[in-house]
Amino acid sequence: MNMTTETSRNMLEAVFGPPISPKLIEELEEVFPPTTPNPDDSIQQIMYRAGQRSVVEWIQSRLSEED
Repeated sequence: MNMTTETSRNMLEAVFGPPISPKLIEELEEVFPPTTPNPDDSIQQIMYRAGQRSVVEWIQSRLSEED
């Protein structure tokens, strides 16, 4: 790991806390998978699930930026 990478990881840890484990990502994927809305779902249910999923996807994108 070069100095720039190490510095950016240290900065991310200062802002976002310790690194996120791959095991946590796996668990988030299982608990909050991508879903297809059902016609019986209320708009509130659809939006709530979409919000949950967007957090998982945001964490994944932050991790891929670190690599």
